[in-house]
Amino acid sequence: MEEYYLSVILTAVAAALTCFTALPMLKIIQLSGYRARGVVAWWKDSACDVLVRYAALTVFAFITVIIYVGCFGSFAYARYAATALYSVLAIVFIASAGKSGANGVKFTGRAVRLFIVNAVLTLGLGVLVAWANYYSTYCQTLVAGLAILAPFVAVAANAVTCPFEKLNNLRYVKRAKKKLAEKGPIVIGITGSFGKTTAKNMLAAMLGGKYGVLATPGSYNTPMGICKTINDKLGDEEVFIAEMGARYKGDIKELCDIVSPKYGMITAIGDMHIRTLKNRAGVADTKYELGAALPNDGLLVLNGYNPDCAALASRDSRCEKRVTGNSRAAFRDVKLGADGTRFVLALDGNDVEITASMLGGHIAELACACAEIALELGVSAQDIAAAIRTMQPVPHRLELVPTEGSRVVIDDGYNSNPVGAKNALDVLACFEGKKVIITPGFVELGGIEKQCNAELGRQIADVCDYAFLVGAKSGDIKKGAVKADMNEDRIYECKTRDEAVAVMNENIADGDLVILFENDVPVVG
Repeated sequence: MEEYYLSVILTAVAAALTCFTALPMLKIIQLSGYRARGVVAWWKDSACDVLVRYAALTVFAFITVIIYVGCFGSFAYARYAATALYSVLAIVFIASAGKSGANGVKFTGRAVRLFIVNAVLTLGLGVLVAWANYYSTYCQTLVAGLAILAPFVAVAANAVTCPFEKLNNLRYVKRAKKKLAEKGPIVIGITGSFGKTTAKNMLAAMLGGKYGVLATPGSYNTPMGICKTINDKLGDEEVFIAEMGARYKGDIKELCDIVSPKYGMITAIGDMHIRTLKNRAGVADTKYELGAALPNDGLLVLNGYNPDCAALASRDSRCEKRVTGNSRAAFRDVKLGADGTRFVLALDGNDVEITASMLGGHIAELACACAEIALELGVSAQDIAAAIRTMQPVPHRLELVPTEGSRVVIDDGYNSNPVGAKNALDVLACFEGKKVIITPGFVELGGIEKQCNAELGRQIADVCDYAFLVGAKSGDIKKGAVKADMNEDRIYECKTRDEAVAVMNENIADGDLVILFENDVPVVG
């Protein structure tokens, strides 16, 4: 009986470790908005890479445990150490995933609850393994099966928690709606395929001199992120700015139902989330849910410098629509440099020269869109210009990162899209020195993903001296770069970003390097 108790303890340890091997899967679930179809799409886009890794752990563990039991099964106590071998392999798996960043779940309240339910289900399977061990030593091999079940147990745990999460979310939504009704701020919604966070911060800076302003922090652009901001932070501010993200049809409408915006801005229509929104028309339809939700006395501002966004002006709506470049705000003479972006901003016919510390040609476009709303709310042209000049870059969006020595690092790690990547490469081209890019390319672009990654490769060939490509999309990017006559010896394919940095340090001598980190979508597994 003592031997059996030892087996139970070892099985419990193995099951507990299996809970942590599920972290990469939990991260995928979180990044997919806790939606099963998003998880399936992620598996498909990654060629089931994460499932293959769990399968590899299982097969290796089965073989190791079977060999051990077969060789040492006749020894009274040693035979139960077979389960410990799986635990060692699980620890190696967890450590490897942690090093690659695959374990980086953001432990929000929902993620914690999901982890707990996943742990309960996994430990329940561990109990079955321990029970089987009572009847046969060879049933120890079943513990290795926990690994292959880990991703599916995580999906099951998500399905179990979803009904509760919906009810819990409804409670927060009701509270946020009630608070907005009581406080009565002017609500502004901002959405778009890219540029949302920068536009939100820029508009908050423009309005901040005249009004008390609360804006959703960071990238809090989901229903719960917005509700949390309202419930926890909204006080007597006269203006509330909500960044609105969308992966699926109806997402923007859901957010508008919560906050009831009077003013809206669409920064751009691009190819982000085509995997879930089918095509660019689907993206446009979803983003325009903001315009459809605005009241009769509302105002929708469209980025006139983005053709697909400007085309939304022809759609029906109750509110007034303004297209930048054709109304009160326009720009010209954009010049990019290592010190920022220079352009002339025309506000109500008056020209103002701007030097913004933020990098990228899109800064002028966003400045125009934000200025339209700021002018509408009574902010002077001088205050608008002053706000743009004093703004600092948004973290991980073409942000210059302080470094020692002669290296320059540009962090454009927060997501990526074809327009944004081209813009980032244009910025990189403005710098002196050897130009390096580290990128995993694009994801969530559905049927155009290969084409866009190949085009990214061609653009990299035009600008970069070296390319370090990360993950499953690297082959498509490399093909495009080689086709554009980039030296194949200067293109490196790596599994993780950390590996890419290490390979770069090994192969490029110290000197004047300008390194662009473009897109930081995690390479899970």
